[in-house]
Amino acid sequence: MSMRLKNTAILLASLSLLLASSALRADAATDLLELKNTILNLVDELVSNGVISAERAAEMKSQAALKAREQAAQAAIAAGRAGEAPAVQPGAPGAAPVVRVPYVPEFVKDEIRAEVREELRADVTNDVVAVARAERWGTPDALPDWVSGLSLSGDFRLRGVGVFQDESNFLQVPDFQAINEAGGFNAAGADAFLTTREDVQRGQVRLRLGLTAEINEDWSVVARLATGNDMIPTTRNQNLGTDNRPFDLYLDLAYAEWRLPAAYGPHALTVRGGRLRNPFFRTELAFDEDLTFDGVTAGYRWDRPDSGYALFANAGAFSLLPEDASFVDGDSFEKRWFGGQLGADFRFTDTLVLTVAGAYYDFDNVVGRRNVETGDSNLDWTAPAFIAKGNTVFNIRNEVDPQAQLFALASEFELVNATFALDYSGFAPVHVVLRGDFLQNTGFSEADVSARTGAPVAERNTAWLTQLEVGNPAVRARGQWRAFAGYRYLERDALLDSFADSDFRAGGTDAEGWLAGLEFGIARNTWVRARWLSADEIDGTIYDVTGPLAPLAIDVLQVDLNAQF
Repeated sequence: MSMRLKNTAILLASLSLLLASSALRADAATDLLELKNTILNLVDELVSNGVISAERAAEMKSQAALKAREQAAQAAIAAGRAGEAPAVQPGAPGAAPVVRVPYVPEFVKDEIRAEVREELRADVTNDVVAVARAERWGTPDALPDWVSGLSLSGDFRLRGVGVFQDESNFLQVPDFQAINEAGGFNAAGADAFLTTREDVQRGQVRLRLGLTAEINEDWSVVARLATGNDMIPTTRNQNLGTDNRPFDLYLDLAYAEWRLPAAYGPHALTVRGGRLRNPFFRTELAFDEDLTFDGVTAGYRWDRPDSGYALFANAGAFSLLPEDASFVDGDSFEKRWFGGQLGADFRFTDTLVLTVAGAYYDFDNVVGRRNVETGDSNLDWTAPAFIAKGNTVFNIRNEVDPQAQLFALASEFELVNATFALDYSGFAPVHVVLRGDFLQNTGFSEADVSARTGAPVAERNTAWLTQLEVGNPAVRARGQWRAFAGYRYLERDALLDSFADSDFRAGGTDAEGWLAGLEFGIARNTWVRARWLSADEIDGTIYDVTGPLAPLAIDVLQVDLNAQF
């Protein structure tokens, strides 16, 4: 019980004794009984209202009675020792004035009860707050380290998309992905050809949920779930309309990260391993934005603010197909690729920054190998797991029967890439950014590709992009905006079509055209984007079963609602 409540009880008991000792007239007994009953009623009311317990009330009454008897006995003994005369009877001449105890109204008792209750509540609250402060309830330090090191993040995109086909498109364009999955032209049936004359409108959703666990100052673990499907690596979109079946979720990221401690100075080194983000400074020319990779990466950055520049380097080794899944004459081979990049930031003024980077990407064992004899399938692993459209391919089966056809890449891929971004912020918060990207596949050999396909194949192995952006660098608040427009030129064997942007000409290579769009913030971390992409086939892909095809023209309209958290 609080000290204030104890003081209240003692005060009531003391008041009863004081009034009892002061009553000196004949009817004092009646007044004392009235006062006693009033006090007892107050105590009972406190019990009935839950202010004090019944046990405590009984204890208070017992202690008050015992103390009164002790004080009366001590007073009698003291009076006998002093030879005092008997007390004057109440009402007699010379008697002291009569002290009357007034009646205590009900509203006064209610006020006393309310006051005691509020004092008790305040005492309990103060006690709880004191305990909470002492035990650090609700503070980060009160949680285990592993809980305080967790953070959640994510993003959501609702998209309406229209894919518009030109009426002059060639009617039958082979869909080599569908053919490979079915096992040949005959087995694929109608799916053996792309839809090239029918417009498509659909709704799509992309949801990504990430978890970061900061293990300590140097180590962390990152995981992310995302929508999509396991057959198309270049998108995390989920088409709406699933016959009420639930969406699929996949582990899109899963990696450990080590960072060089800050004690080593202005050098930032980061090493990651697992299922990874793209580590390279880039545009969407060579890599779709949704692509993630299996492997190990390292990134280094050295800032020199006193000199106005910074240096950076990125490297990575990635696996496409493990060794135990691929064999040639008893030897195992792994499909993999390596990337290395060097770059620098140059700050010419406070408002003008240039970023440049050069990269080299080398792909091992991705070119197809023909099975030696009819009926063999030992080299089927050399066919890619996913083909978009555009790359030159050839049949790696020996059978004449189209049912047994299996298509693989005809060219090697060794890519040289140069990228830049010039950022002017003199109109802050508006930025004007000019981007450029150039890429060439130095691994392309016209003689080797023609030999594999059995027909002459001209060299088409370069790509480039230019894009202008005006507005806020990142649209994350109401009223922020960004407009952009650009042009792309992507020849058929400049890079793997399975890595290319899945939106430009509906995915793949052998495409040229322009794009334009606008982003606008409608609330904090919520924005809309509209984008138009118009692209045509450059010169048609030559295959070993068909001749050159008419240019395939596809326009794409996207309207997105985006949210980030």
